[in-house]
Amino acid sequence: MSHISPKDQILSEGFESVIDSGVRSFTVEALSQRLAMSKKTIYKFFPTKDNLIHAILKFAMNRVESIFESVMANEPNPAVQFIKIMEKISKIMGKTSVHRLVELKSQYPMIWREIEQFRLSRVDKFYDILIKGQEEGLVRNEIDVKMTVIIYINIVNTTFQPEFFIKYDLSVKNTIQGFVDIVARGIFTKKGMKAIEKYYER
Repeated sequence: MSHISPKDQILSEGFESVIDSGVRSFTVEALSQRLAMSKKTIYKFFPTKDNLIHAILKFAMNRVESIFESVMANEPNPAVQFIKIMEKISKIMGKTSVHRLVELKSQYPMIWREIEQFRLSRVDKFYDILIKGQEEGLVRNEIDVKMTVIIYINIVNTTFQPEFFIKYDLSVKNTIQGFVDIVARGIFTKKGMKAIEKYYER
């Protein structure tokens, strides 16, 4: 890990620590032990625990952004791009328990609002994917792509809250994957679904 800067090491390991223990139990002392790094070094970059938590969540959002960039750059098929992106996001989301998300939302409401804004700001990325898919005959022609993407993102943002998963005793990962499957069957053509099926067969 010598090629990774101390700051990035702190954020990466901090993210894993928050996933494991939640924001309530997260401490700089525990992180320093996990990293074999002094608390003084951590505080040099992040003067308070709140600063660090905020930076860790920004790090997580940047990780999601990099998923979009990587998939869109390396996967030529827009239908598969859509599935791959949501698959990777659900994998990240599925690593943490719903109760950890409840903690985050209740203890850091400002950060939670930033996360919601970040999700809403992905509209343009999904629009680019689906409009390209429509041009290639992968997305149904009769669909208004802009409206579809806005509805899709807003459903994800307003429905997929921690309370929703707890109320209905649903797993985050399986729920997102199930929802994506329902949406995909509604927006993609036979050609699009065939490409997705081939991807799953790999």
